[in-house]
Amino acid sequence: MHTPSARRDRGFILVALIFLVLVGVVLLAAMAFLYGTATGAEGTQNGGGQAFTAAESGDQYGVYYLETNYWKTLPPAPLTLPAQTPSVPDPECPPVVTVTTAGGDYLVTSVATCAGSGAQWTVVRTVTASQTGGGRGGPPGRGGGVITYTVTNWTEQ
Repeated sequence: MHTPSARRDRGFILVALIFLVLVGVVLLAAMAFLYGTATGAEGTQNGGGQAFTAAESGDQYGVYYLETNYWKTLPPAPLTLPAQTPSVPDPECPPVVTVTTAGGDYLVTSVATCAGSGAQWTVVRTVTASQTGGGRGGPPGRGGGVITYTVTNWTEQ
């Protein structure tokens, strides 16, 4: 009968140890890759949420700006609102708000781009201006009265 030698067992233990170290390195690299991928996707999704909130806020401020500053006369078009509006929820994503005319209506457009993630969101509201009281049947903004702004449509992208 043949007895196993201690020298041959030492060689097997060395090969098994090298194999286990390699398997551990591969598992560690896979975990690091998955963590990096998950973190990047979460950052992009978070940036999109920030951009959406900032664009929505800027758009609502645009309608508020029309209602409070142009309740006697119609605003000039195009009208660009200040970059830092009081309702900006995140200073990293300041919206750019513009007011333009389109077929008798006003388009309040708010575009927010988040610097950290590159996410961009655009919100457009269609606002109709109508004059109440003191008007002489002419176009809104002439002949006194109060101009009321009504949101008739909005889109988000």
